[in-house]
Amino acid sequence: MAANRGYNSTSAGTRLRLIEAASEILDEEGYPAFTARRIAGRAELKPQLVHYYFRSMEELVVTVFRRSSASYFRLHDEALSSARPLHALWDLNCNIPEARRMLEYVALGKIYPALRDEMRASGESFRALQIEVIEKVCAQNGIATPPMPAAVLATMMSALARSIVIESNVAMTTAHREIRDYIGATLDLYEPG
Repeated sequence: MAANRGYNSTSAGTRLRLIEAASEILDEEGYPAFTARRIAGRAELKPQLVHYYFRSMEELVVTVFRRSSASYFRLHDEALSSARPLHALWDLNCNIPEARRMLEYVALGKIYPALRDEMRASGESFRALQIEVIEKVCAQNGIATPPMPAAVLATMMSALARSIVIESNVAMTTAHREIRDYIGATLDLYEPG
């Protein structure tokens, strides 16, 4: 059997078109439309090319997720490097780009174990960075006994922001303002001013 050069191609324009088409499909149509035929159609390519450039649909979705994760990491890094990193992180997570796609990744994670593993590793990495920054903020501001442990605050911020994003997708906004106000006031205890 001849080697398939497309699998190892990382800079091919066609491969990139497929990745972008897969991202658009997830954003606009959701995980049920994540098929080789639909993605190739969106990219205006033949369906066979999906499997030329990716060994499986699992490999494609992991590639798309890694691209999203890298994009979020840049924004996450900017937030954590800002003057008020906890406030910036909260704002980022409440207004996360590609929020719709994140829900689709969760659904696809039930189908594709490699995606689930990638999501777990990425999430744990982000959480560790957040905990580290919360601890650093406490140390810089002389907070010996913070209102809540760093791991609890990081998890609470993430979970509440995720709920706001998910509920906003279905136009539910009840108590969102109150949650934002509460988290803002809580973060002011860590980052006054």
